[in-house]
Amino acid sequence: MLNGQTYAIEIEHILCRIFSCERFGFGGIVNSDFIRQHPYTAMVCGLAYIAATADNARRNEIETFISNFSFYSDMSIDTLLSFETSEKVIDGITIQLEEDNGQQTVEKIIVEFRKVVKD
Repeated sequence: MLNGQTYAIEIEHILCRIFSCERFGFGGIVNSDFIRQHPYTAMVCGLAYIAATADNARRNEIETFISNFSFYSDMSIDTLLSFETSEKVIDGITIQLEEDNGQQTVEKIIVEFRKVVKD
């Protein structure tokens, strides 16, 4: 299995720039350990911070990201990476990803996050 911590650290670095803080900033949310368990929540916190002073066009980009990736709101990075294909049964429910596997999904989310935050 891939190491989810690497992806979490990548998101942590983006959030450090957004919040102008070090690791453990913004109430501990800017922390790869938190991010690994709750990547969507951490990214949305960063986007909310940006949205507070953003113009309407930028807010629309932020809202689009939130809407496009809300499906993953309850999934950890490790859960996503456990998808070897686009489909997996979790707790008796078949989950279908848009990408070919979990790694591609995590990488797509991070790429799109970078685009929205202009990182």
